[in-house]
Amino acid sequence: MEPFDSAGEAIFRRDALDWLAANAKRPANPPISPSVIVVEWSPDEEDQKLAEARAWQRRKFEAGWAGIAWPPEYGGRGGTLVEQAIFTAEEAQFDIPFDALAVGTGWCGPAILFLGNDAQKQRYLPPLLAGNEVWCQLFSEPGAGSDLASLTTRAVRDGDEWVLNGQKVWTTLAHKSDFGLCIARTDPTAPQHRGLSAFIVDMRSAGVDTRPLRQMTGASNFNEVFLSDVRVPDTDRVGEVGDGWRVVITTFMFERTSVVAVGASVADAFIGLLAERAPDNRRQRDRFLRSLVAGKALGYTQLRLMTALSQGKVPGPEGSLGKLVATMLLSDIYEQAIDLLGPAGLLAGDDAPDNGDWQEAFLGTPGLRIGGGTDQIQRNIIAERILGLPKDVRET
Repeated sequence: MEPFDSAGEAIFRRDALDWLAANAKRPANPPISPSVIVVEWSPDEEDQKLAEARAWQRRKFEAGWAGIAWPPEYGGRGGTLVEQAIFTAEEAQFDIPFDALAVGTGWCGPAILFLGNDAQKQRYLPPLLAGNEVWCQLFSEPGAGSDLASLTTRAVRDGDEWVLNGQKVWTTLAHKSDFGLCIARTDPTAPQHRGLSAFIVDMRSAGVDTRPLRQMTGASNFNEVFLSDVRVPDTDRVGEVGDGWRVVITTFMFERTSVVAVGASVADAFIGLLAERAPDNRRQRDRFLRSLVAGKALGYTQLRLMTALSQGKVPGPEGSLGKLVATMLLSDIYEQAIDLLGPAGLLAGDDAPDNGDWQEAFLGTPGLRIGGGTDQIQRNIIAERILGLPKDVRET
């Protein structure tokens, strides 16, 4: 089953493929670990990957292939959402660096595009699309991860500025970022979801302290960020005061739908591993088959999302269904891969098959099941907004 393009979309796809083929190479094998959340980088690798991602983003920007669906006045191409989906799908077939900028271009940028004012769009979106500025997402807190609405970081107005105090955690590449999209509580007397506001924080501001969190993979791409009397001008408030939850939902919507493509591509890499090391156990074979079927189903989910985009729809709660299935599939695939590798599954780095990518992915996948909302949160969204079941008891 292949996507059906309109005449204009077919031309766009052909032009995109021509440009990609002239500027990038196809990988010899499908990627095993397509996300920084799944496989983390050493400090040296961070600098290298970030430089490569910025160079690739700049090349796309200069050629008119960055921000496909963003307006030209903000550095985009002025195309459609389905054209953006087409380019993203085709770009994923090439060996290109992108992950270091994914939080900004894929999640924070769209939130500013949809909910920011014109001055914010003019200031922040073109440099972001050009790869000149790196962004992070200042959402989760030590006591507010799954239940983000219970966050305690405070923002108190002081004239034309806001003073932020609090702590954020699990912030990907915060130590390399120029700006962060931050959610803080501006009205502690309002119900949880209604007392939040969103701000653009300059990560070099006085009072911003970024500290690395060492993961079991040995890398420290996640961070905790301490905000101590950090001053943010009111001009960098995104949306209305008290409307920060809408910024959260918009950001998560794009984050969750992006995971669907990850699960589908890893399933292709798993097929290659199976070809090399066919299981000799019937129970193993049945489990592998279920995973491969789930991977193909995710591919069809991608096509349904593209169909919705072509009809002018914005991804909705169905993204939670895809995110839940994709992260469960990834966990299952990487666990099976380690089993399939046998004793070699205990190796790491250059001594391990595929340079240890399967092992690193196995260790890093739990982060993917937390980022963008835990599995439990996705199940709540599916139950309430797709199946129409009664909502959990919560503060209104």
